[in-house]
Amino acid sequence: MLARHDLRLVPLAVACWGGAFIGVSGWRPEPGALFSLTVGVGLLGVLALRARRPWLAICVAALLLATLAAGARSWVLHESPVAALAADRASGVVEFRPRAEPHPSGDVVVVRGEMLSYEGRGRRIESRVPVVMIGVGAQGEAALRLIPGARYQARVRLGATEPGDAAAALLSLRQDPVRLDDPGPLDALANGLRSGLRAAVAHSPPEQAALVPSLVVGDTSAVSEEMGEAFRATGLTHLMAVSGANLTLMLVVLLAAVRGAGLRGWWVRGAAVVGVGGFVLVCGQDPSVLRAAAMGLVALAATGASRGSRSVRGLAVAVCVLMWIDPWLASSAGFALSVAACAGIVLLAPRLIAAMVHWCPRWAAEALAVALAAQLATQPIVTAISGQVSVVGVLTNVLAAPFVGPTTILGLAAALLSFWPVLAAGPGWAAGWCAQPILWLAHAGASLPAAAWSWSATPIGVLLVGVGSGALAALLVVALRSPWGGAGFVAILVAMCLVRPVPLGWPGEWTAAFCDVGQGDATAIRAGPRAAVLIDAAPDGRDVVACLDSLGVREVPLLILTHYHADHVGGADDILSRYRPRLVLVRAGAPPAWLTEAAIQTGAQLHTPVPGETITAGEATWRTVSVGEAGALAEGVDEGRDGLGDGEAENDASIVGVAESAGLRVLLAGDAEPVGQARALRSAALLGLDLRADVLKLPHHGSARQEPRFFAASGASLAVASSGADNDYGHPAKSALDLATTHGMAIARTDTQGTILVARRDEALRVTTRKEQ
Repeated sequence: MLARHDLRLVPLAVACWGGAFIGVSGWRPEPGALFSLTVGVGLLGVLALRARRPWLAICVAALLLATLAAGARSWVLHESPVAALAADRASGVVEFRPRAEPHPSGDVVVVRGEMLSYEGRGRRIESRVPVVMIGVGAQGEAALRLIPGARYQARVRLGATEPGDAAAALLSLRQDPVRLDDPGPLDALANGLRSGLRAAVAHSPPEQAALVPSLVVGDTSAVSEEMGEAFRATGLTHLMAVSGANLTLMLVVLLAAVRGAGLRGWWVRGAAVVGVGGFVLVCGQDPSVLRAAAMGLVALAATGASRGSRSVRGLAVAVCVLMWIDPWLASSAGFALSVAACAGIVLLAPRLIAAMVHWCPRWAAEALAVALAAQLATQPIVTAISGQVSVVGVLTNVLAAPFVGPTTILGLAAALLSFWPVLAAGPGWAAGWCAQPILWLAHAGASLPAAAWSWSATPIGVLLVGVGSGALAALLVVALRSPWGGAGFVAILVAMCLVRPVPLGWPGEWTAAFCDVGQGDATAIRAGPRAAVLIDAAPDGRDVVACLDSLGVREVPLLILTHYHADHVGGADDILSRYRPRLVLVRAGAPPAWLTEAAIQTGAQLHTPVPGETITAGEATWRTVSVGEAGALAEGVDEGRDGLGDGEAENDASIVGVAESAGLRVLLAGDAEPVGQARALRSAALLGLDLRADVLKLPHHGSARQEPRFFAASGASLAVASSGADNDYGHPAKSALDLATTHGMAIARTDTQGTILVARRDEALRVTTRKEQ
């Protein structure tokens, strides 16, 4: 019999959470406004008491107290002397103690910790405040060597943080830190266990050696970019962080083994305490670890039908306590996901277990139910953050769940035995192979064409996802009573992962589409109801295919590769093999061997157009304006897969032309710079070609090197810049955008607006955009 949940403390938890969020948000009302607001809230509490609604009065009081307490802590932090120095970007020598493992991200390494003292500007400040240390380049390598718990001295430049940040300052390293003290006994033990775990799995295959430490202690230092992307695409990224769900899965397996040995009562409780203690010891005493431990214990209590009656109350108490301990958790997406996952486990997992336990071993039913409940509960928040619904994530999380607990237990065992390396090697090796199915699932799921569906992150879109998740949960409680229902559920998920649906209301009316493919180019010109001419093929064919799929394009009769740089031809293989275009236009000179081979295999004809040549493909036409001469393709021709040539000569060899469909004209110039643009102007004048267009795709992603006469000749009313967000080239350059604006063009950008659709409606242009987060 499933127990009824005690929901009485939920409003109190919501009040504490809301108050903490307001307090740390950086909102600083004027004293008069603050006094009026406090009086108003107090009167509301008094009215609630007079109306004999004490719970409402208590919640109002909790909201007010949490707001004031969190606000006071935030004010003290951000008005501290250290914060004032940070606002002035002061330099000086600091003493710093890391509290977490260094986190690398490209050339930048981030280390969270506390600053103990500052010396500079003729004074010394003794102040223990939370800060974030940042190292870039060579200093980043030095930051990677920082040991949690040790004390260091370093010369830094201070920088200000955002008002709602949990750190008082950013410390940018200016020299290698010098260690002053070793870590304390507990920190030293935790550091030794973590490094021992890495050593215990060092002889396993590389991906196993990277996954086990990340799954057990959240150490992602060895995770490759490809592996990380596969886990993101399949909704498994949470396995690489210390989370309550992971701890729950580990305890499910541990306690199942204890019960299987015939032990009951306090033996089971003792095993749980030992498991949680080992988890905290190995992972460290970081606040995120303690949060995960609290959430994991609450979720564990819910996995038994009769033991979950107080689980909602326990979750509410945990939220209230954590808000008072660390109010900055209130604005943390990670904390929201953790609470949602725990709530899903508390409310849904017991029902799923009760449905499956008749045909599935209890330990497996618990593992599957925990993963499924957590995934459904967190999906609305994930959609709000990412703008996606991870269809494959439901499937991969359910299938990976049985392997998470054993991997974590064996990894913890390897860490605890790491002081005797010979003994630790066995559990380390076994943990790696327990994790291998998770790796297989991640890579297989990421390769599915519809692993994630694009979805609106608006409130209505998120609400629809929430309603859908709730409906699916209710359906599963019924369907999973039979193994055939479970098999049918898996079959439906697999089918949904194979077909990518077109988002609601998208694409609507369109004639030209500038696909958001990162730092690269891919432009589609509509040639029919399900056909398009494609100009350039992006760095990665998967991005182009996803864009064309969302537009409903199934045929590409004509492919135009303006030149051979990788950001324009990287996806050509995928386009040729999937759409099999009959004709491929290429610039002058011998094409690279890989392209010739791909064309032969797919039956495509490679053709170098001549200026003035017009090609019709369905409803679209392409007129070539100019083509770079083979002799102009300078030095350093490289026959590698990354493209031919790496300089201005290859850019200026780009095919320049005008595409037209449904009355819309688009001028495209690849990566042509002033030399290539001037060639196009001369060719147009010589042949009497009309360069006028409605849309100008800014040449070379909107680089600073442009020919003003080319912009003027286009007469366009809209300029589109195709570039990647936060790219290293500064594209689009401000000078190029200013030049377009000077010539009367509106600006659209894929880096900020996503995929851009353009259509002509009467005499005006209709622009639609969609950004995938």
